Amino acid sequence: MQIIVFTLGEKHYAISTEKVEEISRRIPSTTVPNAPDWVEGLINLRGNVVTLLSLSKLLHQEDSLCYNNIIILNNNDEKIGLMVKSVAQVMDIEEDSIQKVDDNTVDGFIGIIKKDKEIINIIDIEILLSKNEGFI
Repeated sequence: MQIIVFTLGEKHYAISTEKVEEISRRIPSTTVPNAPDWVEGLINLRGNVVTLLSLSKLLHQEDSLCYNNIIILNNNDEKIGLMVKSVAQVMDIEEDSIQKVDDNTVDGFIGIIKKDKEIINIIDIEILLSKNEGFI
């Protein structure tokens, strides 16, 4: 399994590269009226409209963070951008190296892995989005 490790604040998170299309620098967004608070807006990525999401708000964390990168996902032919502080690395892991958090994953966290002295929280973005108003 291949994952992208990124930071939000001082914490490390990871998502599977399965649906990741690219990583982009921060792009100005256009606000969407009446959208959930975790929808930052829409961005124009080379002519494609991409919904930009605040991952820190999806995870119910402090949102006064500085965002430098956007991870672009393709979810059922719809592009979604996740705002992250920085992308640390892409790495290959064995699925059995993931320490499962809970068998009933409803909050979007599927487990953790330890790398050096860091703990990396692994997120299932589909579960996280479906928990937050069924966005997907």
